[in-house]
Amino acid sequence: MIQTDIINAIKANDPIIIHRHVNPDPDALGSQVGLAETIRASFPDKKVYQVGSDTGNLSWLAQEQTITDDVYKDALVIVTDTADTPRVSDERFNKGKMLIKIDHHPNDDAYGDLVWVDNNASSASELIYDLIAASNGVLKLSDKAARLMYAGIVGDTGRFLFNNTTPHTLQVAAELIKKDFDPTAINNRMNTVTLAQAQLQGYVVDHL
Repeated sequence: MIQTDIINAIKANDPIIIHRHVNPDPDALGSQVGLAETIRASFPDKKVYQVGSDTGNLSWLAQEQTITDDVYKDALVIVTDTADTPRVSDERFNKGKMLIKIDHHPNDDAYGDLVWVDNNASSASELIYDLIAASNGVLKLSDKAARLMYAGIVGDTGRFLFNNTTPHTLQVAAELIKKDFDPTAINNRMNTVTLAQAQLQGYVVDHL
């Protein structure tokens, strides 16, 4: 079972570096940093890093870390929510000793030593929750991780309005909001339109 293989790889490796796609959306950060926080909560002595380009207007959700090339030596690298390698943020993702892909988009670029792609999942964040659920207690869901994964699911489902919202998606969200964070604050923050977004929307309307 691919989830078991991924869990075993996480257990066996240190350091662990997690990447996501360029120009991150909530699911990119939710799955990437949500997994990082899960591993930190489960294995406090492991060195775990989340890397990538600037998070832009999602800096309220998560921050990335800067690491040197030598950290990749003997590292397990995991890439979440990224269908193909040109979109991976930080080209060093292939410099570790092992590479894992976790994604919910069509698997047109099956990169990695272990590949877990589920097109039926609403989001990569939903898959990270499923990984925790499959671990029989090895991976622990922290409050920080739950907040991040909830934001990722909300983002990719359009606040549960898109047709990729399944009964399982809602079950996962229900489990996540049992943790200690404010889902209403997440929803309100993600519903806020930035000045740049408003200007773009205005431009599009003006040029219809």
